[in-house]
Amino acid sequence: MTQKQPSKHTHSPLRHVSRGLAARFGPGRSHLRPDQRGASAILGTMFAFALVVSVVAMVQVSAVPAWNQQTEFEHLTEVERDFGALDESVAAASMGTQSRASVEAGVNYPTRALFLSPAGGAGTVRTTAPATATVSNAVATTSGTAEHWDGTDKTFDAQSLTFQPNYEYLQSSPVFTHEGVAQYTAYSVGANQSEVGATQSLVDGNRISLVLLEGNIDTASGEAMTLGVTPLSAGTDYITVTDGDGPISISVPTHLSNETWHELLEDEPNVLSISYDDSVDPHVVTVTLVPGKEYDLHIARVGIDTQGTLQDPVYIVDIAGDDAVVPPGATHRAVVEVRDAQNNPVPNAVVRVNDAGTDGDVRARDGDSTKTRTDANGRATFLYHAPDSISSLFGDDGTNGIVEDQFDVEVLDENLTTVDRVTFDIELREGSSSTTRRGLVAAVDDPGFAYDDKNRNGLYDGADTKVLPKTSGPHGSDITYKATDGVLVVPPSVGTINTSGSIEFVGKGVSLHTDAVSTGGNIKVDGGSDKVNAIGVSLTATGGDVTVETTDSTVDITGASLSADGEVTIDGKRGVDLASAGVTSYETGGNKGIKIHSDGFVDGLNADLSSQKDIYVDGEQGLSFAGAGLSTAQSSSMMELVSNSGGANLDGIVALADGHISVSTDSGISLVGANVASTKGQSIKLVSDNGKISGREAAIVTSGNTGHVTIKAPTSYISLRHSNIEGGGNVVIEAGTSIDLTGASYPADADIDPDPVEE
Repeated sequence: MTQKQPSKHTHSPLRHVSRGLAARFGPGRSHLRPDQRGASAILGTMFAFALVVSVVAMVQVSAVPAWNQQTEFEHLTEVERDFGALDESVAAASMGTQSRASVEAGVNYPTRALFLSPAGGAGTVRTTAPATATVSNAVATTSGTAEHWDGTDKTFDAQSLTFQPNYEYLQSSPVFTHEGVAQYTAYSVGANQSEVGATQSLVDGNRISLVLLEGNIDTASGEAMTLGVTPLSAGTDYITVTDGDGPISISVPTHLSNETWHELLEDEPNVLSISYDDSVDPHVVTVTLVPGKEYDLHIARVGIDTQGTLQDPVYIVDIAGDDAVVPPGATHRAVVEVRDAQNNPVPNAVVRVNDAGTDGDVRARDGDSTKTRTDANGRATFLYHAPDSISSLFGDDGTNGIVEDQFDVEVLDENLTTVDRVTFDIELREGSSSTTRRGLVAAVDDPGFAYDDKNRNGLYDGADTKVLPKTSGPHGSDITYKATDGVLVVPPSVGTINTSGSIEFVGKGVSLHTDAVSTGGNIKVDGGSDKVNAIGVSLTATGGDVTVETTDSTVDITGASLSADGEVTIDGKRGVDLASAGVTSYETGGNKGIKIHSDGFVDGLNADLSSQKDIYVDGEQGLSFAGAGLSTAQSSSMMELVSNSGGANLDGIVALADGHISVSTDSGISLVGANVASTKGQSIKLVSDNGKISGREAAIVTSGNTGHVTIKAPTSYISLRHSNIEGGGNVVIEAGTSIDLTGASYPADADIDPDPVEE
């Protein structure tokens, strides 16, 4: 078999060159030998270059996408934290605190030599079109509010905030969503949607919290976006409602799935049923509550990157001064509050008095006018000046020394048209020449003496009986006011009670409206199993203890002043409200300078607690000391805040102790702008067993070798951005999921697990 020889034209040019060299320098031509080393080097270089190109191509195709996918995943994790912080900002704004939140909108792929990466992706932040939220069959339990919340449907505009990053490599692109009452991350694959990290705040036990978002955003950005989170209609107060013609129901627009809503609410004992309508866009979930119960309703409107508009006044209620007994010549205080559709105060609203036909004279407290504007808290005060004598006002029916009088206070819209009005009823009662005229008479039926309110209607009428003080002890210095059948009412006309012995107020409920001073004994307010109201009073025991207690109800000492040389004890089984109160203990011995306990919620908003010894607060269902000041003054003292079933709101608190500080809760701890310090270098311990610990611009500081700081959230995360954490001893920060210390300062040798996230 012959082989086919190739044509000469198929020989390579290199062979032609070789033959030419051989002809010139071969045998008989030259003694020089041919050298092919240059050709081998060229070929080696070409092969090496080709290999490099192949490797680069393989890395570009396989490894670079994986690297970029990891970059996107890290960005995803960062955005999850950003939305967690945004949720905290929305919650704070719903209670009246303005803040800002940032979202890392763009994903930036790192530049790598020899490799190509796409340009940074721009994420999109937008607010949805307004949809309708509805509260049905809710009837307020208080008279002024019930005229507006009367069981009819109340509707509100509601929007959602969404953020969608622009990813190139992750298989499913998420959409982060905040609906005001729910937050979640949605992943869509085709027509299917799944959600992760979903939480809801609509129903929590007997509390209904409807947060409505408002904004006008549709922005794509490759950089971090900062959003203003503004309270447009907010407040810290709830209104109590019960069911009307049917059970209370709340309907809200949502894109969270029916299945997830059921999962989120399955453990809520007061949820009767959940219905879901997916025939509209957005879908609507309706939560119906168990009838026959009372619920605390809070509605807030929060602006996302918008200042919004001033909320219109909707209704007006009396805060103090209605149904009062006023002696001739006295000045009576009438306080109103203007509220919007969300039940929150409306500042700068125009209010005026309509005193046509009244026997007294009514003027705004801040000027000699019948018209004024509400303050920052939506309130305005009018003064009713009773006539000097009422004998000329007696009618033909008798001269019993009582004259009924009344006047209206109206709220006006921007066109000065009346929107709503509230009526104040006054009973002018002629008293003896010794009748005490105290200037401003509190909003309580004041016949001039303490009484046993047996029918609990707040009036001295029917079978109610007068309560005279009983004296005992050395020289009769101990004084006791006791109602045996009903609520003990001690009105302002009783005057300040001052004695060197002990003072006791006892009843099946106590309504205290006068001050008490004991220079050598104790002061005790005992409501039995019913509520104690001692709003704005002053109780001072310069030689003993102060105790305010009820075994099965609430204690309300809002704005009161409690001061003792011994211990101060406040025990309200179902709740304690000491907002804006001042509580002081000069006790240097014993175990507890100030002790506050409740199986319910303890509200110490803006309160001031100061003790030479310990401060111990136990609120089973939660604590709030936002804006409060707490201080102890001995190195052996302990400041301890405990909630075994709830959380603690410590936003803006100033807690200073010479000794140890401990905050232990079941749910989350909020520390926005908090200042927690052990001034003598003792330990600080913050632990949330089943919730998060979050805040920003907080200071948690102690010093000395024994000044340890421990911050633990074993089942959740810790986020303390831009905070200062200092300890002379060990600093331990541990979380179950993640720790965000972006912009924070802390010791380099701090024991932090897991590793913190920082920008």
